[in-house]
Amino acid sequence: MPSSTPASAPTLRHRLEYGAFRLLDGVLGHLPWATVLALGEAAGLAFYLADPRHRRIVRENLRLADLGLDEAGTRALSKACFRHFGALFVGLLRLRRATPEELDRWIKVEGLEHFDAVKARGRGFVQLTGHYGNWEMVALAQSRLGRPLAVIGRALDNPLLEPISLAFRTRFGNRVILKDGAMRETLKALKAGDGVGFLLDQDALTTGVWVKFLGQWASTFSTAGSLAARYHLPVLPVFSWPNGDGTFTVRFDAPFEVPATGDAARDAWVATQLMTARIEAQIRKDPRWWFWMHRRFKTRPGEGHPLPAPLPPGEWLESCPSPTL
Repeated sequence: MPSSTPASAPTLRHRLEYGAFRLLDGVLGHLPWATVLALGEAAGLAFYLADPRHRRIVRENLRLADLGLDEAGTRALSKACFRHFGALFVGLLRLRRATPEELDRWIKVEGLEHFDAVKARGRGFVQLTGHYGNWEMVALAQSRLGRPLAVIGRALDNPLLEPISLAFRTRFGNRVILKDGAMRETLKALKAGDGVGFLLDQDALTTGVWVKFLGQWASTFSTAGSLAARYHLPVLPVFSWPNGDGTFTVRFDAPFEVPATGDAARDAWVATQLMTARIEAQIRKDPRWWFWMHRRFKTRPGEGHPLPAPLPPGEWLESCPSPTL
């Protein structure tokens, strides 16, 4: 559940951000969906031209990933990434005001039988996704169809905008579990037989475990993997992506189990590697829709203060099962 800690007093910056949001919301929140997406792509392209720092981060990430791109392909894909995420973030303003009937037209949901199957087991499950496609749309669409879940997230820094964000995320029955002190509420949700959503593709700094991701060692949070192995929870992958006609597809894949040997550290690592492999497989299908602006490989093995965890032992790598995709 959201924290009851009182929010800090809004600053001038917070008020200016809130005013800008209200202005954009009043205009974009009522435009046709196709128009909003087109404006969002244009805004993304403008940021591509005006933001050399993030343009550099995207290209560096693409060069590190073993996607087999030449320099021309790297530049083309980086531009497509900016256009997509411009449409995503601008589109949230329109999505926030969408009627249920509009959501049904804009979002095509596939594989709900997989959600229903793991939910019917009654012992909770890990719903796995990443910053791919439109992850906010995933949670919105499934709750609209009567399949809510608990989502772990961080409160916005702006106390004026956080209630708006929370209302959007919980509109059709989802719950938001704030990261601070999240474990207790997560365990309660799992014990009640609910799904808990994890986005597992962010750099975990020095607190993560090292897994292979797009050809690189990547520091990754192991909480979801540890829970899945310790409590024998099924893992339900779900991803989304835009279609050429302005609609989005949300697809639930078949759930999978992670091995549990009783070695807690090893089991958490194996589960985290298997989950990461599922996200990587989706990215490789069409890398345009992943959030390349994030410095996913910022943390490096053996570097930093404090030092991150060591790389996994060789026997863990050799015995890790290949994911069934």
